[in-house]
Amino acid sequence: MGLNVPIFILMVIFGGFFLVSFLITSPNMDTKGLLRVLYSKPVRKADGTVEYPETRNK
Repeated sequence: MGLNVPIFILMVIFGGFFLVSFLITSPNMDTKGLLRVLYSKPVRKADGTVEYPETRNK
């Protein structure tokens, strides 16, 4: 397939970067957190932080 040493090293580096970034972000990708963000209307406070209320206002 034309894999030489520099290309193989680049593949290992980028593959390792993918695995590390996936392990860092995977705790934030739980179903409860995603559904909370998708189904609720966020409320932005005066200081710039955002809260996601448990109940939806209709």
